[in-house]
Formats: sequence, structure tokens, C-alpha cells
Amino acid sequence: MATAVQIRLRNGEDPRRLPSLRRADYDDNGAQVEENGSAITESYDKTLFVAETLLPTRTGRFRLRGYRHSVDGGLTYTEPSCIMTGNPEGCEQVAVRVHDACFTSEVLGSLKCDCAEQLQLAMDYIQEQPPGIIIYLQQEGRGIGLANKIAAYALQEQGYDTVDANRALGLPDDCREYTSVRNILKDLGVKSIRLMTNNPRKMTVLRQLGVKVTARIPCLVQAQDFNRGYLATKQSRMQHVMDGSYCYWNHDGEPLTPSAGAFSSADNTD
Repeated sequence: MATAVQIRLRNGEDPRRLPSLRRADYDDNGAQVEENGSAITESYDKTLFVAETLLPTRTGRFRLRGYRHSVDGGLTYTEPSCIMTGNPEGCEQVAVRVHDACFTSEVLGSLKCDCAEQLQLAMDYIQEQPPGIIIYLQQEGRGIGLANKIAAYALQEQGYDTVDANRALGLPDDCREYTSVRNILKDLGVKSIRLMTNNPRKMTVLRQLGVKVTARIPCLVQAQDFNRGYLATKQSRMQHVMDGSYCYWNHDGEPLTPSAGAFSSADNTD
């Protein structure tokens, strides 16, 4: 199964030869279990810079850089992008958000997850505190792809949580890979980063790839009826860190404080 959105076939290549998903599952205690060795490390990975433009948005102006990334020698590739403020080239302690695409929330406005809000928080943060970078990856549904994600959502309607729904479909809990992040940061000459995430696994994988991660910046949003169980599962089964007195947002875009109903470990209900 391939998650690449564009395919280039070289002369004589078999179109059925596609990269496999590397599994990153969790045991019953939330500990990560890797299949076929340690961390996400791929052979033949290559990330090529394509172009940069200046993009005006509702949040402000951003430098937008486009890349092509392949882990199979060019048979398939994805197109990561880099959203930047200031001039992070050659800098240390750069605020970086590694963000995976979420069509359902970012395009359709789904309330089932916190992805769109996390993206907006990151855009606001790097606008207010440049230089900063958001590396946007085409890894829908923690890497399983949009169609499989929709199938997982259908199982969640029957009472499965986000982890068990993937497993019922024979899919990994998380099959994202981050070699392109390492390569993009190298391309920019970024020496060290402060990672905007609630996910300790992401920090671990990036460090194993050689990225110098010096600190974590929480990226928390307001829980509500549709995503409360999802956030609880990320905390209890995938070890996401969901506490701290940081900025929260509701779905109307208004900032809230933790005392105004922010997610906590007590909100473990579906």
C-alpha cells in the first residue's frame, strides 16, 4: 500500500512495486513497538528543493518552499512543503512544527480531531515569534491514507477508538516517516529545533534521525464533544502529553485558558 500522491515510473519498472508501510504500533501500556528494527530510517531517501514563493494568508505572510521526497530511489515521491517566517537558515533553537496533512479537518472543517487547530496555533506562533518553520507532510491519517482513514472513522462510529480501528483494519497505529524532515532541516542549515508537539514519539524519531531537538513547545487545543474521546485515546494509549498551562482554542477561533474547560486527564470519556 502506498501513501505517495504522485507516481513516476522509470522505464522497465513494475507499477506494482510500491513502498510498504513501516509499522509503529503501541503495546497495551502505550509503549511504542517498532517492526523491522529501530526508528524510522529508510534507504535511498532523497529530498529535493523545487521552489520558494512568498504567500499572503489571513495569518500573515509566509515563505513557502516546495520539495519532492522519495525513499525508493524515485519510483514514488511525496511533496512536503515548508512554511516559514523570518530567516531560520543557519539558526539554532528554531521553533518547528512537523504537521501531517488532515483533509477532513483542514479542508472540510471536521470536529473529530485537533489537527486544523494545531496547524493554526503553529502558524500564529511562528508569525508572532520568528523565525519559525512548519514542515507539512502528506501523511493523512498517521500515514494510512485518506480512504483508510475514512474506513477507520466508520469503525469509530461503532465504538472503536482511533488505535483499535486501525488494528481492526489490519493497519499500523502509526506509519509516518520523517526522513524528509531531517533532509529539509539540513537543506536550510538549521542547527537545532524546539519542536511544537504533544507527541513524544515524534521527538524520539527525529532525534534518532540525527535532528537536534532541544525542547518541546506544547500545541494544545480545546476538547469538545466530537474530539474528546480521540484526545483521551492519544493521551492514554499513545502517550501524548496533554497537560500544561498553555494557550487553548475553541472551534470559533477564540482563545481559552485551561480553566475554561481545556482537556485534562479527567476527560477520559467518549
